[in-house]
Amino acid sequence: MRIYETFTLHFERAAKEAARLDGNPSLASVYVSRSTWDRWMVGDIKGLPRQATCRVLEHLFQEPAAQLFAPLASESGQQVDVGTTAPMGVHSVTSPHLAAMNSFRLADRQLGGGHVYRSVVHYLNTVIAPNLFSAADGREDGESTFGAAVVLTEMAAWMAHDAGRDDMASNHFDRALRLAQSLTDVTAGANVLAGMSHLALQTDQIVAAAELARSGLARLAAGTPVPTLAARLYAMEARALAQLNAEREAQRRLDTAREALALAQTVPAPQWVAPFDEAALASEAASILLDLGALKAAAKEAQRALALRDASRVRSRAFGQVTLARVLLAQGQLDAACSVGLDLHDVCQSVTSVRLSKQLDALQIEFGSHRKVPEVRELLSRMTASAQHRKLLLGSLVLPEGPQ
Repeated sequence: MRIYETFTLHFERAAKEAARLDGNPSLASVYVSRSTWDRWMVGDIKGLPRQATCRVLEHLFQEPAAQLFAPLASESGQQVDVGTTAPMGVHSVTSPHLAAMNSFRLADRQLGGGHVYRSVVHYLNTVIAPNLFSAADGREDGESTFGAAVVLTEMAAWMAHDAGRDDMASNHFDRALRLAQSLTDVTAGANVLAGMSHLALQTDQIVAAAELARSGLARLAAGTPVPTLAARLYAMEARALAQLNAEREAQRRLDTAREALALAQTVPAPQWVAPFDEAALASEAASILLDLGALKAAAKEAQRALALRDASRVRSRAFGQVTLARVLLAQGQLDAACSVGLDLHDVCQSVTSVRLSKQLDALQIEFGSHRKVPEVRELLSRMTASAQHRKLLLGSLVLPEGPQ
C-alpha cells in the first residue's frame, strides 16, 4: 500500500471523528486529492488549504494548520542569522528541500516509516539526483544540494529500518556517509554516524555502535558545536557501554549527554539535524539504566520520557511504554506492568512499524514467564490477538527488492 492510499485511510477516519466531535456532518466528506498530496510531499505549499481540510488535518496530526503549512523563515521575510551557530550549506534554512524534509518527517511520525519510504526514495531519485548533477557542474548550490541528499538518504535509512529492512537501511546509511564527504560542513556526517550507531545497537552490533558514536563525536569536534547532536552521540555510546557492562563509563557518558543537551537552549540545532530532545534522552537513559540494573532510576526516566512526549507521538510513546513495562517486570511490579501493557494494546492497534512490532513480540515473551497470574493471562490473550492484527497491517509494508 502506497503512502497516499495509507494517508487517505487515516484522513477519512479523522474526517469522521472531526465531524462527530464538531457536530458538523459535512466534515466527513472532506478529502485530499492525489495531486494536492503530491504537491505537499515535494514542498509545493501555497498557503493554507480550505478551512474544512485544515480542521481534519489538525485533528489527524494534532498540530495547528498554520504550523503544518508554515513557510520557511526566508520565504516569510524573516531575517536568518547563519553566522557562528548555523553555517551555510546543510544547515541553511534557505534550502528548497527543507520543506519536503519536514513533510516527510511529520508523515513518518504519524503513519510509520514504511509507508513514507517510497515517497522519500522517489523524491531522492526525481528531485535530488538531477540537482546533484547540476551542483557538480556549478549550476546549483552544491553544499545545499548535497546536504539535502545526505539528510534525506539518512531519513530513508531509518524508514527502511522501521519497515524491518535493516539491509536496505545499512545501504542507505553507507550512501549518506559517502555523500557527506562532499560537504565542507562536518555536521551532516556526524548526524549520519549517530544514526548508524543507533542501527548497530538495534541489530546487536554493540562494539560497532560504540565505535560509530565515537567517530561521530570526533567529526563533530572539528566543526561548529551542535549540543543536540553531541548529546545524541554520547547517549548512543552510553547505551553501547551499558550493554558491554562498562557501568562507570556508561554512566559518565550519560551524564555528559545530559550536560550537552542542557546547552541546546543557548545553541539551537540546525533544522537539518535529526531531532533529539529531553524526552528522547530520557528514553535512552531508561534503556541504559535498565541494562545496568538500576531499575528504580530506569523507571523514573521511562516515566519522565512519557510525561514529556506529546500524546500525538504514538509510536515514540509506545517505545517508551515498552521500556517502562520491561522495567516494571524486572522490579516484579506485575500489576503496574499489566496496566502499561493494556495501554500499549489500546494505542498500538493502528501503528504500522515492524521495529515496534518486534519489541511488542519480545515484551509478550517477557510477560509469558508470569502467565500463572490471572491479570497477565488476560493481557497475553489480548496481545496475541493484537499480534495477529499487526501481521495483517504490516503486510502493506513490504518494500521493493533491489537497489533504491
